[in-house]
Amino acid sequence: MLLKSYKSACFVLLFMVGATLNAFCQTKTNTYDIVLAGFTIGTMQADKTTSPKGEDYQIHSKVEFWFFGKIHVEFLQNVNFQNGQLMKATTKSDSNRGNFVTTVNWNKDHYDIDANSYKFHNEESIKQAVYGTPAKLYFHEPKDGDVLISENFGMLTKVNEIEKGVYEIDVNGNINRFYYEGGVLQKVILENNIKNYSIKLRVD
Repeated sequence: MLLKSYKSACFVLLFMVGATLNAFCQTKTNTYDIVLAGFTIGTMQADKTTSPKGEDYQIHSKVEFWFFGKIHVEFLQNVNFQNGQLMKATTKSDSNRGNFVTTVNWNKDHYDIDANSYKFHNEESIKQAVYGTPAKLYFHEPKDGDVLISENFGMLTKVNEIEKGVYEIDVNGNINRFYYEGGVLQKVILENNIKNYSIKLRVD
């Protein structure tokens, strides 16, 4: 009888602890349309999960369009921050041009970089702590001069405010421009070797 009571008490305690932890885990989701030359070619979902362990961001998109042949790309990015600092990021890109993976990992006093994308490779470490990435910009309006790590290329970039609520970052030679209203990201215009495209907040 005593053993049953002990087991029941343990179960209740574990349930309460689990419920408490879940109560502190909150996820916010934003959905975007990906637009090229006026046509919607895909969708993107951005998730931010806040927990006692830190913040996690996930960016997931799928696009398909015709450019001298059919092009399809699925993109998945997972980014983790602890105490405000970037700790790790993984980017996976699957397409008919190939499948690529980039990892960024904090290692004591620097980031280990293994960046791979179409015709691009980078293993140069970054010897400073960084507190922002492009994925974070989908939920937080930056400040002029903020330093970010591009999760896909493993390279540093600096935020440049060109007018109120409009910011630019240079990602491997391409300019990405972010537009905010009331602190909420409305759209992103991205330079691309094939053709510039935009990511627009979906309002249901």
